[in-house]
Amino acid sequence: MIKRLLLSLPFVPGIAQWWLKTRLKGQVQVIFGQKSFIGKSASFEGNNALGANSSFHSSHLGYGSYIGAGCAFTNTHIGKYCSIGNDVTGVFGKHPAEKFVSTHPAFFSTRKQAGFTYVKEQQYTEFEPPLDPNTPYSIKIGNDVWIGNHVRIMDGVTIGDGAIIATNTLVRKDVEPYSIVGGSPGKHLKYRFEQDQREFLIGFKWWNKDPEWIAANADRFRDISSFIGTFEK
Repeated sequence: MIKRLLLSLPFVPGIAQWWLKTRLKGQVQVIFGQKSFIGKSASFEGNNALGANSSFHSSHLGYGSYIGAGCAFTNTHIGKYCSIGNDVTGVFGKHPAEKFVSTHPAFFSTRKQAGFTYVKEQQYTEFEPPLDPNTPYSIKIGNDVWIGNHVRIMDGVTIGDGAIIATNTLVRKDVEPYSIVGGSPGKHLKYRFEQDQREFLIGFKWWNKDPEWIAANADRFRDISSFIGTFEK
């Protein structure tokens, strides 16, 4: 009762957010934009930024990754060195488009979204299960991924390392590593590199190197051929 009363006071959520953000800043370097919101189970590896009016619940943000303004992520694992634009959100839940006469959840869901239901048992799978049963994540974004503004990502999707998602894309299916996807629904447009180059990068996993190694070799990141020529065994 006391906890509910405290949470109902208008200033308490703000204090809780201040405490969470202050605690995180004491552990890792994170820049929080104005009116950004984080859940208790959000985790950050460091050198991160969460844009203004963005929310981050039950999700993980890898080292060096940043999120733009007006984004919303829940149950999402984001890898290292990702660049995420403004107004990017995960989309959770779906309605039947075939066979069922109505798309209204009262005919297939027991969750009572509108306060009522006509069914006694769940008739349709609304939400995708976690990609890994040992984690809460139902969306996975790899490492070194660039996502443009106004992108929507459906639950159950994995975006591979090094991929690029164009502005205004609806991502409904898994995205291959180092591919460029665009459109609504999203379609494969091209690969960023040749197959042998992609295979090298996937195996090399430069993002797992320590920041000192990356800083010392940053100049080599300007040219894929030179990069591979230097580090290929």
